[in-house]
Amino acid sequence: MIDPYNFEDENFDYDPEDLFPQKRISQMTEGEKLHRFKRFFDSSSRAILQDCLFRILNHEDGTGTLQILCPNEVMQQRLSKKKRKITNNINTCWNHIKWFALCVEQNCEIHCQTFDLNGDLVR
Repeated sequence: MIDPYNFEDENFDYDPEDLFPQKRISQMTEGEKLHRFKRFFDSSSRAILQDCLFRILNHEDGTGTLQILCPNEVMQQRLSKKKRKITNNINTCWNHIKWFALCVEQNCEIHCQTFDLNGDLVR
C-alpha cells in the first residue's frame, strides 16, 4: 500500500519517459509534427482543423509554406481569427516554415490567403 505521507515510498517508482514518451522534433515525421501542431489548439479550433487538409510546400531556398485547405469560407474566416495561435504552433513544430496559407476551393480553383509568421497578409 502506498503511504500518502511518505514521499520516499518505494512502490511509486516510475520513469517519466514511460508516462509521456516524447521524441525530439528533429526525429518526428511530418505526420507526427502535424499531430503535434493540432494538439496545441483548444477543442473548438481542433474541431475546425479536423475538417481541413494540410500540405507543406517546400521552396528552393529551404523555406516552406504550410497550406491549410478549409472546407468552406466560414471555416477559413474562423481560422483567420486565430492567426497568432497558428503562428505560435508552427514555430513549435517546424523551423523551416516561414508562411502559412488559409485556402478554400471555389469553382474548382484554390484561393489562398498567405500570411507571414507575424500574421500579416502577404498575398
